[in-house]
Amino acid sequence: MKVKLPYGKGNILLELPEEKTKIIEPKKIKESRSTNEILEKALNKPLAGEKLEEIVRGKKICALVTDTTRKQPYKEQIEACAKRLKEANHIQYIITTGSHDPDDEGNFRIARFIENSAKKYHLHYGILIHDCEKPMEEVGITTRGTKVEVDKKTLDADLFLVTANMKNHYFAGYSNVVKHFLPGCCSFRTIEMNHGLALEPEATFGRHPWHPDPKRKTNPVAEDMLETMQLIVQDRPIYTLATIGAEKLIWAAAGDAETVTREGIKIVDQTTSFKLQSQKYIIVSPGGYPYDETLYAAQRGVDLTKDAVLAQGEILWLAACNGGYQGLGPTKKTKEFFYDPLTLDKPKNLLAAEVKKNYRLYKQKAYKMAHFLGKVSKIWLYSELDDNIVEAAHLYLAKNPQEIVNQWIKNDPQGKILVFKQANKLAIYASNRTE
Repeated sequence: MKVKLPYGKGNILLELPEEKTKIIEPKKIKESRSTNEILEKALNKPLAGEKLEEIVRGKKICALVTDTTRKQPYKEQIEACAKRLKEANHIQYIITTGSHDPDDEGNFRIARFIENSAKKYHLHYGILIHDCEKPMEEVGITTRGTKVEVDKKTLDADLFLVTANMKNHYFAGYSNVVKHFLPGCCSFRTIEMNHGLALEPEATFGRHPWHPDPKRKTNPVAEDMLETMQLIVQDRPIYTLATIGAEKLIWAAAGDAETVTREGIKIVDQTTSFKLQSQKYIIVSPGGYPYDETLYAAQRGVDLTKDAVLAQGEILWLAACNGGYQGLGPTKKTKEFFYDPLTLDKPKNLLAAEVKKNYRLYKQKAYKMAHFLGKVSKIWLYSELDDNIVEAAHLYLAKNPQEIVNQWIKNDPQGKILVFKQANKLAIYASNRTE
C-alpha cells in the first residue's frame, strides 16, 4: 500500500506491505464546528469560575500569548479574548518566547495582530516580546534550587490570561498553561536550571503533577515549573483558554488554569496516547513543517515514539531540517549544546554518559538522543542536511527512504513496521518493553 507522510512543507510517498504495517496518528474526533465556534462556546461556558468579561472589569491583565514556534490558532484565541477585555483597565500582552529568538519575524507578525485586535476593541494595552537575555526580576527559589527570574512586566497585574495549546511534551509531560510562565517569560538562567532536571528518568511524557492518575504525577521538570509559576503569580488568579489541535481544533476549554489543564490532559491522553507492542522497525515523521524545520525540533518526535522500537531495532526518520541555524536548531547555542555533543568521537553506547557532563541548556535533548542511540542499531535520517553533518552525529544517511524499507522487508520478511504520522504530538507506551 502507498502511505503519504508529512515532510517539510510537502509529503513523502512510501510503498509498504499492507499486512505488515500499522499506521499510528492522532485519533480523529468528529467536530463540525469552526475554530471560532469552538472557542466561543468555551468562553461562554467556562469549566470553573466566572466568564472572562466578568472577572476583568477594572483590573490590570497580563496576557501571555504563544510565540511563533508553536502551531496553534493564536489569532482566533487572541481575537476571542480581546472582545471580552473592553472593561479591563490595561492589558499587558507578553509573547512568551522562552529561550527562543525574540527577533523572529513570526513574533513581529503576532505582535502586529495583537495590536490590530486591541485597537479594534479600543483596549488600553502594551505589547512585549519576551527576551530571556535581558535583565529580569528575581521572585524566589524553588525547592529544587531553581532561581526564578521573570520579566518585570508579569508582576504588575491583577489577573493572568493565558492562551495555551496542549499536547504531549517529551520531558515536561504536557505542554500547557504552566509553560507560558517557565520557560515562557523567565530568564535564560532560570530556564537552564529547570531544564537540567530533564536528565532525570521521570522527566518524560505522560507525567505531570496535575495528571488525574496518582501514579503519573511525578515529573521533576513539571513540578519545578509549577512551583515557579506559583512564585510568579502568588495569590493572583490565572484564567486560561486552552485548545487541542492546530489546523483543526478537537477541544477547547476556558476558566481556572488548573481545572482546564486537568481536563485537557485527559483529552490529550485519549487522542494521542497509544500502547503498542514494540517492533524492530519504525518510521517516524514528526509531522512536517514546522515540526521538522530543524533537527532540534524533529527530535521530539523520535523521543515520543522511542518505546515503539525494540533494542537493536532500526528507525527511518523523515525530517526536512531545512530551516533555523543550518537546519540544526533555532540559534547557535542549540548547535553548540544540542548538535555538537552528539558528534563526540565515542562509541554509541558510551555517548550518553559523556553528553551528560557539564549540563547546559539544550543538552537535555542531546542526552536523550544519545541515550537512545546507544540502544538501537541504526537511526536512518532522510533530510536536507549535508551528508557529513548527519554522519557526524552517529546517524545513518537515508538517501532513498524506499530503499531502506525494501531492505528491511528483504532481510526480515515477517517483520512488522510501525509508522508514526504527526509523531511530535504522540505518546507511545510499549506493552512489551522490559529494558
